[in-house]
Amino acid sequence: MESKRRNLIDAAKTLLWETGYESMSPRRVLATSGAGQGSMYHHFTGKEDLAATALDETTSEMIAAFDALFDDALPPLARIARYLELERDGTARCRLGRLANERAVQEGPLRLPLERYFEHVERRITKALKEAAKDGALGDGVKPRKTAAALVAAVQGGYVLSLAHNDPGYVGRATSGALALLKAAAP
Repeated sequence: MESKRRNLIDAAKTLLWETGYESMSPRRVLATSGAGQGSMYHHFTGKEDLAATALDETTSEMIAAFDALFDDALPPLARIARYLELERDGTARCRLGRLANERAVQEGPLRLPLERYFEHVERRITKALKEAAKDGALGDGVKPRKTAAALVAAVQGGYVLSLAHNDPGYVGRATSGALALLKAAAP
């Protein structure tokens, strides 16, 4: 019984990333999971409940991956560089960011896991920027919170531009540019 629930969640995670929430029909979830008719409603109250569970898991996975990458043992700017230099396929889309433009996600409880992830990332980057400023590695004009938002936006915008240009490497150019601007802010 638990394996059917697990298969449904895994199918939803895959479909949310590949097609988005609005295109994730219960029929596709069942087909992808291999679960039988009625299984989804046995384990979840409906599509939104299943998606919320899948998004909560995805968010926790992405936060854990970010935290492993953003190692506090590294100097603050090195942490940020690791985040920005992470190899990404821009046409594969961000597992969470790709959902932010869907109305059902914007207006309901499905927005909360996205918000949790992006707030976590911005908070950690802001903290690193404050440390770097305190250590004298950044100029006085750098505003940590605003700069953190701009760095996260460079990653997410890089995904959008990768899709617009049909170029999986465009996101890397965007993040490299963001890192170059950050390095230029050093005294």
